Amino acid sequence: MIKAMLTEREELILKAIVEEYINTGEPISSKVVASKYCPFVSSATVRNDMGILEEMGYITQPHPSAGRVPSPKGYKYYIENLLLDCKLSSQQRMRIRKILSNLESEVRDIREVIKATSWLIAQLSKLLAFSYGPISSGKFIKKLWLTPIDDDNVLLIYMIETGDVEHRIIHTRYNPLNLERLSNIFSTKLEKESIDKLDIKEILALLPEEESLIKGIINSLKEEEYSYAESYIEGTDYIDKIPEFNDPEILKSLISIINKEELVIEQINAAINSGDIWTSIGEKGNLTFIVVPYFAKDLPIGAAGVVGPVRMNYKYIIPLLNYIKNYISDMLSVRWR
Repeated sequence: MIKAMLTEREELILKAIVEEYINTGEPISSKVVASKYCPFVSSATVRNDMGILEEMGYITQPHPSAGRVPSPKGYKYYIENLLLDCKLSSQQRMRIRKILSNLESEVRDIREVIKATSWLIAQLSKLLAFSYGPISSGKFIKKLWLTPIDDDNVLLIYMIETGDVEHRIIHTRYNPLNLERLSNIFSTKLEKESIDKLDIKEILALLPEEESLIKGIINSLKEEEYSYAESYIEGTDYIDKIPEFNDPEILKSLISIINKEELVIEQINAAINSGDIWTSIGEKGNLTFIVVPYFAKDLPIGAAGVVGPVRMNYKYIIPLLNYIKNYISDMLSVRWR
């Protein structure tokens, strides 16, 4: 986080430049800042402060006769220090809550939730939106069942924390009469702890004659990596409505992101690792990423966000994504854990 090093007036001027530039797309003059935001301060004083902000790297001047525009560093300071109390209006929250409530009643599984959020964010932000998931550590099995195939093979069926059901075949000799009991033993223990924390000695003590099968079950579950996460991108219809994308270089960067899933996943992993909203401003081809992770209790399930020009309405986008993040995380915690 950028430390709050600016004076109160410098912060006011930076905030004015950022928000005016977001609204107009034109460099901001000291006269505009003085008249609209600092009525009791002379234009010369504002101009002097703008010079200080420029020296510190928070704003830049496109050419000598122009006003100033925010730099990525300026946007970052604005987001981290000047938007702390930024919230959606009650009307905006009501509208979003209604859409999310309808979504909650219509979706059948976690994949649909992940996919639908990218569409929802695109509609509400008018930007290119993405989502990714479901993901997991592969270590949280909710329940399992053992079914005989033949004398040398057992079908292991298990449900992971996202609600999806997977299966594996274990090759070993076994007693069919022990399968139901062993299924119940594992399921009961997995309700309380992850597969890594299971005490194999306790299970072996209950059914020592099934040592080979027990070890086969544990090895199979530990190999579970649940790598079936998918990425979704929505909002391509909005690209030609954003002035910055008339710049061939910026458009090229955006197309590269659309075509290279790993660029999006890199930002998603950063958000999940941070555990909170993640911003990357101007680091990928003059584009901004804003990403929020979804959690079911303490387990990362997926993430979603937007990618767009550095000049975007952070005052609306950030609380929008935070609101959706909190709603989706609460919903997933209730429905899938």
